[in-house]
Amino acid sequence: MKRFLALAAVAALFAGCDAPPGVAPAVPAASAPTGSAPPAVNESGGHNATDVMFLQMMAAQYAPAAELLKIGAERSRNQQVRDLAAAMDVTQADELKTVQAWLTGWQQPLVPDSNPDVHAAHGGLPATGAEEVEALRAAKDADFDQVLLNLLIGHQHQAVEYARLELSGGANPQVLEFATRVDSSRTAQVKMMLELVSG
Repeated sequence: MKRFLALAAVAALFAGCDAPPGVAPAVPAASAPTGSAPPAVNESGGHNATDVMFLQMMAAQYAPAAELLKIGAERSRNQQVRDLAAAMDVTQADELKTVQAWLTGWQQPLVPDSNPDVHAAHGGLPATGAEEVEALRAAKDADFDQVLLNLLIGHQHQAVEYARLELSGGANPQVLEFATRVDSSRTAQVKMMLELVSG
């Protein structure tokens, strides 16, 4: 449980950061921020290594997140948490299709390099995996929402780190637009989930 509380503390610090120029402000906590559909794939668009890295890291995030969100939508006793988990699951499934289409169109691997040293500068490889999914499955009903939300806060915070890496060095206009949407939507989700945790 200490690990989950630590994730929330990190996210609380992050939530106070200013969004980069051009990024829409977070939506109010009363609504369920889910992001918007990513732009259409343009396979002929120019791209660089940062575009590829960003898309690979996002792709690697989606599978474990889908597990967490499905479990959350089924087990949470809080209707707001269930609705948020279900909406996030749908949005991220759509994003995964677009991310994979970009990478396939550019003839790039769908997964990132497994060497952790390659990813040291942008938050590391996705931190959510089988261990976190099992921890959520094993959570008692009374603790379930806290465990779920803290896992998702850490997960979405890492997605923001990836998006900001792309915004600082990417080249493809559509991928940059997608990164802006990821930054905005995940930032809003983190703020909303912090309020749910503290509530």
